[in-house]
Amino acid sequence: MSEKQVSKSEKTPRKEITKRKVLNAAKELFIQKGVETVNMHQIAQTANVGQASLYRQYKKLSDICTDIVREECQVLIDETQNYLSNTNEKHSSLDKLYQVIIMFVAYLEPRLDWVCEVTRASTNYRPIQSPLYQWMRKVCTELLLEAVEKGEITKLDVPFTVEAILGTLNNIDEQLLHQGYSVDRILLGIKLLYIDGLLKNLD
Repeated sequence: MSEKQVSKSEKTPRKEITKRKVLNAAKELFIQKGVETVNMHQIAQTANVGQASLYRQYKKLSDICTDIVREECQVLIDETQNYLSNTNEKHSSLDKLYQVIIMFVAYLEPRLDWVCEVTRASTNYRPIQSPLYQWMRKVCTELLLEAVEKGEITKLDVPFTVEAILGTLNNIDEQLLHQGYSVDRILLGIKLLYIDGLLKNLD
């Protein structure tokens, strides 16, 4: 049999096929029902895989959530890295930080009804420790350290400031869905606090 005649399923390892079925089923259930109402048994049934196969792939629900977050956020990560790599040097580090925050919010806004919940569940609801926020923590830290080094802002506690920014972003679904804030209001508030508020007084 030639390579062209080998079916796609024969080329793809069974473990990878099971993983894809599980992730697709979990995402479907999370969108329909919310993370807190979904269990491993439901995911196995929806994915049409055995319980043993599921648990060989994932030990607990948070592991599934972690992989979903990694996959869902890759587009945001790629777009952000492309922006930072191609940004004109005339842009300040704080300008770049604010644009990254805008991209982050723009990514989350159409996915508020499930991505934020999955992100929290990926770490067993430990605050801002998911792959998405670990990546965002790294980017924000690098840009703030760069701003300090360039003299754009006064000396500050960079790690604490980054955690404050992430804490605000972590609650964006609450702010938009339940407190009735607009995206523009949230972004303006972030700009006043964490961008304009950090600008060095050159007088």
